[in-house]
This record gives sequence, C-alpha cells and structure tokens, in this order.
Amino acid sequence: MSSATTRRTLLAGIPHLIAFAPGIVVLATADGLPDPIASHFDLSGSADRYAGRGTVLAVTVALAVGLALLFGLCARQSGAGSPPGTRWDNGRVLVAASWATAGFLGAILLGSVAANLGLTDPAAAVLPWWTFPAGLATGAVAGVVAWLVTPSIPANREEPEAVPAVPLGPAEQVSWSRTVGSPWIPAVGGVVVIIGCALGVTVHPAAGIITGVAGVAVVLNSQARVTVDRRGLTITLGMLGWPRLHVPADDVASVTVADISPTGFGGWGYRIVPGGRGIILRAGPALVVTRRSGQQLTVTVDDPRTAAGVLAGVASSGGRSC
Repeated sequence: MSSATTRRTLLAGIPHLIAFAPGIVVLATADGLPDPIASHFDLSGSADRYAGRGTVLAVTVALAVGLALLFGLCARQSGAGSPPGTRWDNGRVLVAASWATAGFLGAILLGSVAANLGLTDPAAAVLPWWTFPAGLATGAVAGVVAWLVTPSIPANREEPEAVPAVPLGPAEQVSWSRTVGSPWIPAVGGVVVIIGCALGVTVHPAAGIITGVAGVAVVLNSQARVTVDRRGLTITLGMLGWPRLHVPADDVASVTVADISPTGFGGWGYRIVPGGRGIILRAGPALVVTRRSGQQLTVTVDDPRTAAGVLAGVASSGGRSC
C-alpha cells in the first residue's frame, strides 16, 4: 500500500474517533447527567425517547469505531485515483464525505448530551434549534478542509489491453470460471449491521432496520461467479446468484483487460455508470467486454487475460450452445 493510500486511510477513519470523543468524554465523566438521559428529540427540540446512560455510551463508542472502520476500509480499498476524463478524484471525495459525516454527527451528539446537563428529569431536556444548523456548518467546513489536506493519487492512464483470441475448433467445447470476492466487504457489511443496531437504539427503530438490511445486503453480495463458455459471458452476483448478467457470444464486439479502481465506478458492488455496468469487488485487473451497442460490462476477476482470450475466441467462432 502506497504512502498516499495509507494517509487517505487514516484521514478517512480517525476523524470519527476525534469528533465523537467530546460527547463520549462527557457521557463517561460528567456528574450532572440524569440516568436515563434523553437520547432523541422531536422537531420542536423536545425529548421524546430515553435510554440508560451506559447504553448510550456503549452505542456511541460502537458507532464511532464502526464509522471509523467503515470509512477507513473503503479508503484503503479504493485503489488508484479516478480514471482520466473524470472531474473529481473520487477517493478525495470519500475522505471529504467522511470528515463531513464525522463533523455533523459529532456536533449533534455533543449538543444532545449537553441538553441533558444539569437536569434530574430527562423529560425536561430541550435541544436548541440551532443544533442542526451548527452540525451542518461543522460538517461542511470539515469536508472542505478534508478535501484540501487529502493527497491526490494520479489517475491510472493505462489503456485497456487487447488479448489475442484463443483459437477454437467448430466442435470444441470450452469453459472458464472463477469466483471473485474480497474478505473486507463482508467486514464492512458487519460494521453496517452494528451501526444499524446503534441507530435503532439511539435514533429510531426504522433507521436501524433499514441500515441493518443494507449491511446484510452487502454481505450477501460480497462475491461473484464469472463464467465464459460457448454461450458468452455470464456473471452471477452474491450468494443468491442474483442479479445475473449475461452477454451472448454473438453480442461481443471486443474484449480487453484493464487495471481499474472502484472509485472510477463510484464504489463497490453492482455499479451502473455512463456507458455501461460493472461488478466491482476490488481494485486491480478486470475483464472489460464491449457489446455491439457500445455498452461495456466490467468485472474485476483473477486471470482476466485467460477469460478475455477464451471469450474473444468464442466470439470470433460465432459461439455454440454447450
């Protein structure tokens, strides 16, 4: 991992530990807090939900660590800078989004805890109207600062590489298959599930359920099966084998390999971008198939050169049903 990537990883993860620290310190040490405390406020600023002080402290620590791991892992796995022609360095955008999120949530947490100070009855807690505007302003400033201090990683300017077709006889059968995945994606899914549990306790059960379901979806879609045979290219995503993407052999215009970065596709998983789609589970070598319509299908996979050669051979021979 390069020094710039290491710095990005730290810049993406550490702000959450720093931003949540004041609220955590007050929760852990202040004598003037009721127990339970007001943990949620309605639109008027009045308290409407309560939780034990120890529970709120534990959930807050888990949320801080979870967000630090989530953003840090994403920054570490983002790979090289964005491809040529893109306006933004998406890796820097990720770090800026991390700082903005940390600044906003940290300010809201501190304001919520401060609203409980000096009270014996948590029902008397009132969140000042300016807390959310202050949080938004803090997040915006933090995001701008993060953009300025985050190192830029040069874009990958290597052109896609064409691969010679594997010659196939009229009656010859061929099949190539690989499973691709990344162990850190299920870890991120687990972190999202933990964050969902935290949100369900401190914010609202619906927020927790939605976030938790998103985390489970990440885990279920952490791998893909890539198959090339006489029918063309078939990709099944996740443990459930859905969605299923297929490019018939007679629809293949060209096949290349390229070194890609998830930031160039806006993230990981099943991506829809201008000009095509992608199954992006990591940075690195990828198979790139251009259809006759000009649309491209990109999938990160081990040994894409062999897959490209076989698919090019199948396409040039017209394909056959297996």
